[in-house]
Amino acid sequence: MNNGPREVFSTLIHPGCSIPPEASAVHHITDRDVADKPALEAVWPQVLELVEGAVLVAHNAEFDRSMLPETGRPWLCSKRFAQHLWPDAPNFQNQTLRYWLGIDIDVGLPHRAMGDAVVTAHVFQRELAAYLARGYEDDPAALFNFVAGPVEVRTMPFGKHRGQLLEEVPRDYLNWVLENVQRLDADLEWSIRRVLGKSA
Repeated sequence: MNNGPREVFSTLIHPGCSIPPEASAVHHITDRDVADKPALEAVWPQVLELVEGAVLVAHNAEFDRSMLPETGRPWLCSKRFAQHLWPDAPNFQNQTLRYWLGIDIDVGLPHRAMGDAVVTAHVFQRELAAYLARGYEDDPAALFNFVAGPVEVRTMPFGKHRGQLLEEVPRDYLNWVLENVQRLDADLEWSIRRVLGKSA
């Protein structure tokens, strides 16, 4: 795997609606900032040209992918990659991983897409290095399989046993979760079944 050439593209987009003040409080982008900016549809052909033949890497890729039109390109989630590689990290937020890994970079304004993308790129490079250092195959298909595999959930994320190690949660409660919680997170279901000794 190699880094290859790098091209940077960034633009504000007119969202087609008013920006809520709660959102502006996070990224400091206001309606005035985007008043004369293009709609997503206007720049999307350029985006597709830039990502032609690429693998798209995003932190929490499922969310980003749901917010964008289809690209026809494969996606890889750097958050999920980190969960596999470093289960003892403080948490798996992009900026937390940046400081936990000691990535010393200037990303400009916080909570802007370009800064977040730069952090994601650096985190991903560290992930690739750690993955290969552990002897995993230097092959895109093997990497995708690794990242897509189930991630072990160690503690109960909700309910009266929230924060308790799954191994210590009463078995009848774990069985109740499997039988009654709708749209149960796939990783949590796999982890509960593993604790219970059931086939996932």
